[in-house]
Amino acid sequence: IYDPVVAVREPLSAYRTMLDLIHRDSTLAACYDIMVEFSTYRGFDFIRGDRAKRDKLRNLFENTLNFKQVLPNIIYSLVYYGDCFLELRKNDSKTINELWVLETTEMRIIHNEHGKVIGYVQRPFNMANLSEEDILKKELESQTDANGNKILDEKGQPKTQGIFFSPEEVIHFRMKWIGSQVYSYNPNEPISQAVSTKLYAGNYLMNIFINMPPRYVAHLAGISLTDYDRAKKEFQSAKTNYKRTIAFTRSSDPLSKLTLQKIEPPYDKELIEIIKWLNGEIAKITRVPRTWVEESGVENRGVGESIHLPFEVHVQFVHRNILAPPINRQLLSVLGYETTESNFKDSPQLRFNEISRKGEMETLQNAGLLRDMGLKPDALVKYLDERGILGTDPDDFEEQQFQKNMELNPSRQRMNKGVDSM
Repeated sequence: IYDPVVAVREPLSAYRTMLDLIHRDSTLAACYDIMVEFSTYRGFDFIRGDRAKRDKLRNLFENTLNFKQVLPNIIYSLVYYGDCFLELRKNDSKTINELWVLETTEMRIIHNEHGKVIGYVQRPFNMANLSEEDILKKELESQTDANGNKILDEKGQPKTQGIFFSPEEVIHFRMKWIGSQVYSYNPNEPISQAVSTKLYAGNYLMNIFINMPPRYVAHLAGISLTDYDRAKKEFQSAKTNYKRTIAFTRSSDPLSKLTLQKIEPPYDKELIEIIKWLNGEIAKITRVPRTWVEESGVENRGVGESIHLPFEVHVQFVHRNILAPPINRQLLSVLGYETTESNFKDSPQLRFNEISRKGEMETLQNAGLLRDMGLKPDALVKYLDERGILGTDPDDFEEQQFQKNMELNPSRQRMNKGVDSM
């Protein structure tokens, strides 16, 4: 039993084992595909600051940094391993112009006894059958070419087998950060037993189908062994796709008859029910509604909102607590948009477009009512930002736009003091 107080374990879970576990289970893989798709399909935007800054950041993230394609990679790494390492790369540039998700299974965090991060190291070499001491030594070994000569980097220093990064060059995202650990706990550990049990059940079913008894039995009476072999081969050659579904028996007695009881396939209905229960345990951890990954007769549209709510909250939690803070604190800072106490209201911040629990039409209608009641433009923008409708500016709620909206909607003209005779 591991005691986290004694030492910092590295890492907290076997990354490769968890990867194999997910790749071998269709339900878990489908749940995480759904999670990634729902977390990314509505995109992202920027709030606060002026429109010029936000437009510049939108162009930078969508074109230069290719963040729309990097984002699913980050979320897959988080739900698979619990940890994700994003390299901030300067490719022939003085500023960050590339984002690269590093392979989590190759990463190690360099830290002191207090858990303070000193750096990161990527080990893109085979670590099989190597002890921890051997791996640490290999990290420092020099890379050599085919002639045995040391390979030098752009600074003229020998390249090592391990690739080292400073804390400023990598953003470390942690899905399940508990206590003082430098690594995240793996979110899949609670279901590892359920997934392993399901794999055994699947292998059992596969062996049943592989060893399924033949559907028919042909009995050849009064025939020699030579004629039996000839008849069997002739039958097989006449079939274009022989699957051994017919068994042959013989007897030299011409009056012999086949005595055979009916063969029932060893189909285990109780095992199928167990597999369904295991699928429910897997879906429970991922928060994905069970009806999305398998058919269920106990859930209907009447309880749909209560079923979907935990999943929607989980997606919002990942956006606002796992992804956005490191991006705003580290990435935007190195891009020149650091947030301080003095520029808090003027510094842009990345915000994800959330899955709205209310329809967008209802949210916009409520915003219109609040505007008509006299709510200030800054407060209206904040109201819409909190509900996942991003990209509005206080200028959008100025008096001229207000007047135009009322002209388009005569039923609300009475709210204009200039034409109100009441």
